Amino acid sequence: MKRRSFLKGMAAAGATTLLPAGAVGGLLSACKNEAQPASPAWSFDEIIDRSGTWSIKYNRAKEGQLAMWIADMDFKTDPVVSAAMRERIDRDVIGYTYMPDDFAAAIQHWQRMQHNYEVPTEWIHFCPGVITSINQAYLTFSEPGDKIIVQTPVYNPFFDYARKLGRIPVENPLIFEDGHYRMDFDGLERLIDKRTKILVLCNPQNPAGILWPRETLARLAEICDRHGVLVISDEIHSDLNLFGKPHLPFCSVSDTAARVGIIFSSPSKSFNFAGLASIAYCIIPDEEKRTRYMDGLENAKLAEASVLSAIALIAAYSHEPVWLNDLKKYLEGNILRVEEFFREHELGIRAIRPEASFLCWLDCRGMGLSQKEVVDWFQEDAGVLINNGAMYGTGGEGFIRLNVGCPRSLVDEALSRLVR
Repeated sequence: MKRRSFLKGMAAAGATTLLPAGAVGGLLSACKNEAQPASPAWSFDEIIDRSGTWSIKYNRAKEGQLAMWIADMDFKTDPVVSAAMRERIDRDVIGYTYMPDDFAAAIQHWQRMQHNYEVPTEWIHFCPGVITSINQAYLTFSEPGDKIIVQTPVYNPFFDYARKLGRIPVENPLIFEDGHYRMDFDGLERLIDKRTKILVLCNPQNPAGILWPRETLARLAEICDRHGVLVISDEIHSDLNLFGKPHLPFCSVSDTAARVGIIFSSPSKSFNFAGLASIAYCIIPDEEKRTRYMDGLENAKLAEASVLSAIALIAAYSHEPVWLNDLKKYLEGNILRVEEFFREHELGIRAIRPEASFLCWLDCRGMGLSQKEVVDWFQEDAGVLINNGAMYGTGGEGFIRLNVGCPRSLVDEALSRLVR
């Protein structure tokens, strides 16, 4: 039986994909990252009723508004992941759980097959959600009053929590030219001083969905290494690389990057189980940094995963990504639909194509409106709840972020509302 048929059968039967310790690599060595045609086992066109599910995304939406803001997709998760969690629930045993060897083995397998990155077992550790783990890194590698560089516009919790923890976020805005972003290395060199301890890298970048090229990452590593600055790389959107462009894990680009960097990631975005917020992992090549960080996690009692979160990660990373490949093709179709719409309709809005994720960064500066007027036009006039670009720091003014991780009929409805 072919692997694809086998996986569909497992999903339909509710069978688990969990493997004995050490079995992940051998059984799944033939997995491939090539795109697959749409599967009859799932439909991304299906409208999911999320009422009664305690959804943050829909709780904030007013009556009649389309919820297209927070990075939460309106799709059912991969049925193999659901089946693995269901199988464990059906055993009626959910006690204290140690982390099995399969956890690191699944991540190793995934990084190798998806991102061509060989990661030794000892570099990999569980950590409790990407933002929680980044906050712990702030506490471990800096002191109150130290500076943390963020490259705006960027995911706002990076600088929000830095302030809450008594650190000083310093913006090094990205340069936006001809519809593309690049890092300002000259600005970075000017900003770094003796109190600068950390730079937070968003890779892929959120909100613009940038997959940073190797040359950019290597130069960033060289600058930070020369100045003794730790690079924290948030790679939570890495598995949603689109249009055939590869994601490059930061620590993989050079020996310098491996020495100066820490990667945090999770399958929660790509496999759409953000509600299992306690699951993430870190990759820390440098032994001294790894020891310091894991000691900090354990001292704060943050080094223990919930059993269902661990099962979800192992299941997601331990089977052929048929569902994920179908999802990425569907998201590409949604993004192309948005691009085509704004080319055809003169609204003063330009869509910046994301190279990863399901978030469209819309340049609304051509509308000739204030930021408040732009946001009100989307949310109050058109009834489309979005993220205000200004929340992402310098460079976000004049932009909004639109979540297209939803059935295409909802994308079409949102676009038609903009015209009306």
